[in-house]
Amino acid sequence: MNADMERLLEAFRKFAVHGDTKATGKELNGKNWAKLCKDCKIIDGKNITGTDVDIVFSKVK
Repeated sequence: MNADMERLLEAFRKFAVHGDTKATGKELNGKNWAKLCKDCKIIDGKNITGTDVDIVFSKVK
């Protein structure tokens, strides 16, 4: 695995365990998916809202 993929995987794991002491870091829950989207500025409140990312999460989980 190259260095970029390792950094991406590490960032994913940090979001996956955020606030959940029982999380393994292999899966994101809906709350942490929304946090990732907000922190990455995907959610802008106009074009893409928190509800939009919740809908996407529910369709792919």
